[in-house]
Amino acid sequence: MKSRVVLLTLVCVSLLFTIPASAKDTWISVRSKNFHLVGNANEKEIRQVATKLEQFRETFRQIFPRVKLSQSIQTNVIVFKDDGAYRPFKPKNASGKTIGSIAGYFQPGTDVNYITLAIDADMKDTYGIIFHKYVHFILEANFGKSEVPAWFNEGLAEYYQTFKIENDQKVTLGIIQPNHLYFLQQSKLMPLKSFFEIDNYSLHQSGSHSRSIFYAQAWALIHYLLQGVKGGNADGLNNFLTLVMKGAKPEDAFQQAFLMDYPAMEKALTNYVAQSKYYSSVLSFKQKLIFDTEMKTAPLSEAESNAFLGDLLFHTNSLADAEIYLQKAIALDPKSSMANTSLGLIRTRERKFEEAKAFLEKAIAGDARNHFAHYNYAYVLSREGMDEFGFVQKYAPDSVKRMRDSLVKAIELNPAFTESYQLLSFLYLVNNENLEEAIVLLKKAADLQPGNQQNQYLLAQLYLRQEKVAEASALAEKIFRTADEPDLRAKAQALINNIREYQEKRAFFDKQTKELEDRGIKAPILVKRKGEKPLTEEEVERIKRENEIISLNSAVKRPEAGQTEAVGYLDRVACVRGEVVYTFRSETESFTLTSKGFGELDLMAMVEEAQNLSFGCDADVKAMKAVVIYEPAKVANAKSRGTLRALTFVPQYFERKTEEELKNARQTVIVEDPRDDPNAQAEFEKKRREMMLENIRNNLRKPAEGETRVFGVVERIECSGGAMYFVAKVDDATLKLKARSPQIRSFSAEASGLQFGCGVKMPQLRAYIIFRGSILDAGELVSVEFVPPSFKPEE
Repeated sequence: MKSRVVLLTLVCVSLLFTIPASAKDTWISVRSKNFHLVGNANEKEIRQVATKLEQFRETFRQIFPRVKLSQSIQTNVIVFKDDGAYRPFKPKNASGKTIGSIAGYFQPGTDVNYITLAIDADMKDTYGIIFHKYVHFILEANFGKSEVPAWFNEGLAEYYQTFKIENDQKVTLGIIQPNHLYFLQQSKLMPLKSFFEIDNYSLHQSGSHSRSIFYAQAWALIHYLLQGVKGGNADGLNNFLTLVMKGAKPEDAFQQAFLMDYPAMEKALTNYVAQSKYYSSVLSFKQKLIFDTEMKTAPLSEAESNAFLGDLLFHTNSLADAEIYLQKAIALDPKSSMANTSLGLIRTRERKFEEAKAFLEKAIAGDARNHFAHYNYAYVLSREGMDEFGFVQKYAPDSVKRMRDSLVKAIELNPAFTESYQLLSFLYLVNNENLEEAIVLLKKAADLQPGNQQNQYLLAQLYLRQEKVAEASALAEKIFRTADEPDLRAKAQALINNIREYQEKRAFFDKQTKELEDRGIKAPILVKRKGEKPLTEEEVERIKRENEIISLNSAVKRPEAGQTEAVGYLDRVACVRGEVVYTFRSETESFTLTSKGFGELDLMAMVEEAQNLSFGCDADVKAMKAVVIYEPAKVANAKSRGTLRALTFVPQYFERKTEEELKNARQTVIVEDPRDDPNAQAEFEKKRREMMLENIRNNLRKPAEGETRVFGVVERIECSGGAMYFVAKVDDATLKLKARSPQIRSFSAEASGLQFGCGVKMPQLRAYIIFRGSILDAGELVSVEFVPPSFKPEE
C-alpha cells in the first residue's frame, strides 16, 4: 500500500530535453504467458527476448517446484531497437550523467515491474543483470526481502545470473564469475555464524569492499550446495525455503535441510573454495522450452508507446521526463487510460490531489476495466487526509463509500492485485469497521504475496484492535527485527510500544478484577461502543440502566435478621397520637407501617429530587418509589403490619434483585472510541506524534568516526566538474557537499517521491545531514535523512 513512507532512491534528472517516441518508429506489443513486451525492435527480436525470459522462469520453476511463480504484479518489458533509442531511459549516476555501459535493468515495483534492454548490446551481460534481479523479485514475493537470509538471497541471484540455454533445451547454470574468484582468493572466508547473521539492512550499510566479499562467499556457498555436493542439493535448498517460510529459525532450518551444522558446513566450504575448481551444472530438458506459439502480437500506437515510456520513467522517479511522454500520449489520445493514470500518480506525488483525481477519473472513463486506475483513485482519496507521518484519524462517510466502491471494483477486475486488498483493509482499520473482513482480505493478499511486510504490519494492527495481543506482538516483533526499511522499523517499534501499553493497562484491569472476585464481586464486562457490531443509542441506554440498577442494589440497605422489605410507594405519612403512620402500597397490596418518630428512622435518598427533601408529617412523597424495611408486628391481624426501620427513595426504574442475582450480576463497561471524543482524540494524537518522533530519533543514522552531523534544510542540487553537490542551509551558514553515493532516507510523507538531480530546487524540508570533512571546505555527503516539519533537533 502506498500510504507508507518509502525509502528514497537516488535518481538524477537529466537537464536535456528528452524527445518523445518518434512516429517513425514502429512499436509493437508481444504478450507471452508471463510477460508483456513492447518495443521498437523488430517482432522476431522481441519474441526472442520473451522466449529467453520464459525459459529462465521455467528453469527456475522446475528446480524449485515449491516456489510460487504466478505473481500478482505484472512485468512489462521494453525492448529498444538499439542503444541510441535506449539511452534516454538508462539510469543516471550521481553527477547526472547517463550510465552508458548499462545495457539492461530490472525495476521492481509494488504495482508493476519493468525490464528494459537494447537489442544491439552485449546480451550476455544484459540478461545477467535482469536474471539476478528477477531471482530477487521471486524470492521477495514468496518470502519477503527480510525473511530470506541475505546470503541465500544474494547467493542464489548470483548463481542464476549466468544462466545460459542452448537449442531451447540444454541449460547451463553456475558459470564461474571471475570477480568472485578474485575476492575468494584474496580474502579469508567469514565465519559462517557471523556470515549468516548479516541481514539485508546491515549488508547495505557496509562498505562496497565488504559487500563484494559477502557476495563472493554467498555465490560460493550456493555453488557448493548445488554442485559441490555429489548429485547436487537442490532438494536441500527447497527444504530450507519451505522451513523458513513456516517460521523455523534459520539455523534450525539449515541443519534440518542440509543435515549438517554451521561448523561442519564451514569446514566443507573452506575446502571447496581452497581447491579452486568450480564446475558448471548442465541440465537437458526432455522437451524443448518453446513458447513462441503462445505469444500474441499486436501493433502499438504512438500514443500507447509514449504512455509506456512515460510510465517507465515515472516508476524510475524521473517525473519531469515522464510527464513529457505522458502529455504527448494524452495529446494523441485524450482517453489514454495508462497515461492518465500515471499523470494522476505524478500529481499525487506533488500532493495536488484535485488534479490527481481528475486524471484518474479520465483514466477510468477511458478504460473502465483498468483495475489500476480504480485502485489509484481510492489511493488518492486515502492520501488526502494523511498527516506528515502518513497517518489518518478517520475518513468521512462520503470518502469511505467512494474508496470502498473503487477498491471493490479493482478487486473484481484483478483479484491477483494485492494492493487493493491492503488499501481496503487499511480503510476498515482507520474507520474501525468490518475488522474480520479486513483480516480475510489481508490473508488473501498474503496467499498472493507471502513476504509482503506491509501486509503483516497492517495485520498486526488489526489483531491489536481485536485484542489478539499475542498474534499482534509476534508480528510486530518480527517486522522490527527483520525490516530493512527505516520507516517500517520505526512504525513497528511504535506498534510494539502500543502493545506494551495495552498489556500494562490490561494487567492493571486483571489485577483489579481479581481483587473484586476475591471479595465475591463479579468483574465488569467490557463492550466496545463502536466495535464489530456498534451499539445503538437504545442499547447504550439499556446498559447504563442495568449498571445503575446493579449499583443501586449494592447500595440500598438490605433487611437484617427478623426484618422484611418491600418495594413500592408511600401514599401517606401522618402523625397520629404520638406516632407516625405510613400507608404503603406495593404492586400487589397496601398496608400500614408505624414508627414512634423520625429520629430512629434510617432514611436514604438515591434520587436527586429526594436529596433535599423535608421528610415529616404529611410529607407528599407518593410519586417517589421507595424501599421500606420493617420489623413485622408480633400480634397477628394488628392494624399496623410492623415498625418501619429504614426507608430509601429510589429511581422509578429500580428493581430489587435477590442476593443470589446480585452475586452473579456483572456490570457492563462501554469502551468509547477516543476518535469520537475530541478531547480524548487530541490527547491520543499528541501521544502518537510524540511516540513517532521519538522512534524517528532512535532510528536516525549515528555519525561514525570522522563524520559530522548537522540539522538544516537542503535547498538545491548543483552539478559542476562532473560532480553533484547538495547545497544546504545550516543555521546561518550555507553548506556545499559533494554527493558521490550518499544514503538518502525519509521519515516524512512530505518527502515521498522526491527527485534528486542537477539543478533541482528542493522544497523547504528539514533534514539531518552527515558529511565527512570540514564545513569550510567542500566535504563529502554521507547521508540525508528528511524528518517531519514538527520534528525538533536534539539539544
